[in-house]
Amino acid sequence: MFEVTLANIDFAYDYNVVLKDISMTITKGDFVAVVGPNGAGKSTMLKIMAGLIKPTKGQVSIGGKDMSIARVQGLIGYVPQNYGKNVLGFPATVTEIVSLGLTLSVSRARQNQQAAKHIVNHMLELVGAENLRDRRIGELSGGQQQRVMVAMALASNPELLLLDEPTSGIDYEASARIYDLLGTLNKNLGITVVMVSHDIDKAINSANKVACINKGLCFYGSSQEFNETHAQARHLWYYAG
Repeated sequence: MFEVTLANIDFAYDYNVVLKDISMTITKGDFVAVVGPNGAGKSTMLKIMAGLIKPTKGQVSIGGKDMSIARVQGLIGYVPQNYGKNVLGFPATVTEIVSLGLTLSVSRARQNQQAAKHIVNHMLELVGAENLRDRRIGELSGGQQQRVMVAMALASNPELLLLDEPTSGIDYEASARIYDLLGTLNKNLGITVVMVSHDIDKAINSANKVACINKGLCFYGSSQEFNETHAQARHLWYYAG
């Protein structure tokens, strides 16, 4: 059975405690918005879930597998914050960028050029970026870059998609398209989504669950319950940015 489980997670850089005793279970098909003030540990928690760093204490698994193993097997897609900006100088096309996602897949498709091309084209169609396939990544707008990054994260056919501030630095219209895209991937394809966002209102409207992080887990439950009972916290965190 697919479940993402965080059990008593702690994380610290030297003596600086970033996360303390985080425990929660994410089930298949969930869309979880992770919110909280700056410095709350949201991005660190996402990196732990992506299998990129190990918790100081506790365990995290997906379907009973360690996250680092699941990542290598292509079960996790991860879009870090501002990743698009980091690849602006790459002399690479959109197709070549999305193809990088195939390196995490254990599928034989990555060893077959025709199959790999089909997967890349399909991912670009999923995110509505098929007309960009031959463009250089540095030529794209911020919203277009984010779509390409999502396509790359999807190339390994993950069960879990993790995104860190996917709408940061892009305009309102492009941001709305990203939220629509994530909602479609979640509802129509059943991909489990965990997204860090400072845009609390939009995030809650897209998600069915909310995790509020401020080193510890302040709240984990339905977006409706959070919306009804944590209005003051939402206001404070929104302006804390």
